[in-house]
Amino acid sequence: MDRQGLQAGATLEAVGFNADASAGHAAQGDFAIPLLQVLGRLMDFADGNKQVARRLIDDVMTYQIKDLELLRMYCEQHDRQAIAKLCHKVAGAACVLKYQSLISSCQQLREICMAGPWPLLLERAQRVEHALLSLKDICFVAMQDDGSINLEQLPRG
Repeated sequence: MDRQGLQAGATLEAVGFNADASAGHAAQGDFAIPLLQVLGRLMDFADGNKQVARRLIDDVMTYQIKDLELLRMYCEQHDRQAIAKLCHKVAGAACVLKYQSLISSCQQLREICMAGPWPLLLERAQRVEHALLSLKDICFVAMQDDGSINLEQLPRG
């Protein structure tokens, strides 16, 4: 699939990603194209070098897993301040990647952290969790040697 096809509305299924697989978070809703663009941004950072891009993708995936674990732990501990700090950190990284879904989810969670009702905080935390899982999942798919995502054909810029 060419770059225009990806930008024009292709889904992860169109590049071979199976939404029924255990890594199905990334294939939902409006996440498909933005996530492919995030991978393209990593290719930009790697100056088109596929091996460097794979290392960056692996690093992003590792950090998303750690951030997800921290978010879950802070929610279990009802630690609003820690959740707010984590959201600030995660949103900053998401800004570098231009991952708008994660940025907005983190901002919304951070806004509710200090004064909002706990059920609403948990709802917003689930949105952040979904965005983190989606990014982790697409990174996992991109790391597969015989995977369906061709790093060189990702939307860039």
